[in-house]
Amino acid sequence: MIDSRKRSITKAFSWRLSGFIFLSVLTYLVTGSIETVGQIAVVYHATMLGLYFLHERLWNHTKWGKTTGLFIQMTGMSGAGKSTIAYATAEKLRRRGLKVEVIDGDEYRAGLCSDLGFSKEDRNTNVRRLGFVSKVLARNNVISIIAAINPYQDIRSELAKLCDNVKTVYVKCDLETLKRRDPKGLYQRALLPSGDPNKLQNFTGISDPFEEPKNPDLILETNREAQSYSISKLENFILQSIL
Repeated sequence: MIDSRKRSITKAFSWRLSGFIFLSVLTYLVTGSIETVGQIAVVYHATMLGLYFLHERLWNHTKWGKTTGLFIQMTGMSGAGKSTIAYATAEKLRRRGLKVEVIDGDEYRAGLCSDLGFSKEDRNTNVRRLGFVSKVLARNNVISIIAAINPYQDIRSELAKLCDNVKTVYVKCDLETLKRRDPKGLYQRALLPSGDPNKLQNFTGISDPFEEPKNPDLILETNREAQSYSISKLENFILQSIL
């Protein structure tokens, strides 16, 4: 939850009031003089106010420790591990105090993109919508991670030009490994014979193409790497990109 402006002001006022009361009581216990209490309280708070503004101005001119938004577009076939890695990495980054949002292709398919099918045109529209959301988040200093198949190079190149800080992460896994894993049974259905009512049409890597990205910024080889290693690899890549 985010504090409202009124709540933040109230908290700041109550903090300063608590400090004023504590200092006043302590001063009176030491000096026994109400007049001295008033003098010290006024001088102390005037000094702290001036120091606060000076402190803030100095930090505003210091770049160390500042972070910027980041737009990560993942690409990789179904079952390669995009969502799992994205959510786990996001959780690790949040523990560091960073703002992160995972734009899960499956989740957005059910909401923002529920009107789209799986033709190339619709797939491109789907990714463009995810890219727009990610761009808005990134310009508000959020690390946004698109976890979607994102199969076509021309659209990936288009997204890479949406803003300054866009990175392409290829979650790579060979087709044979994906067929063996097949956690949702999608490859099994995609490989059913033509005419079978359960056969999945337009399935990336089987009946639809997947174009390997050209010069991705990071490759996670999930058929060779332990999942924990891929997560740490992405986390470190993001930290290096924003700090």
